[in-house]
Amino acid sequence: MTEKVPFAELKNRMSCFRKQMDVSNPDWEMTVIFSKINLYYFTGTMQDGILIIPKNEEAKFWVRRSYERALDESLFSSIEPMNSFRDAAKSVSRLPDTVYLETEVVPLALYQRFQKYFPFKNVKSADAQICAVRA
Repeated sequence: MTEKVPFAELKNRMSCFRKQMDVSNPDWEMTVIFSKINLYYFTGTMQDGILIIPKNEEAKFWVRRSYERALDESLFSSIEPMNSFRDAAKSVSRLPDTVYLETEVVPLALYQRFQKYFPFKNVKSADAQICAVRA
């Protein structure tokens, strides 16, 4: 069994990312992470899902498969089960006009399924900020 990423480390990574976003995009309101590598970096598990990072609220990791394994592998503070993007969308109280995504790795088909429940008007890249934090 591999060691879990310590909670303090996950918290620090999220804090560094938010600071990076604040510096580069002061008006950002929400970032969504899809890729397994970045999900692992921020949550400590690679389970299939999305990590929603609002600027001023707690980030939530919505897990499609396997929720139980995500709970077992990760010390991340907010992990929720999800059957579809609809489940995650219900938890968002106010949808901003712009979302920041990993535009280099999110396939168009996945983005289109996501947009059905999260109808953002604009998409901007969070790739540089994620890379800067992970460097």
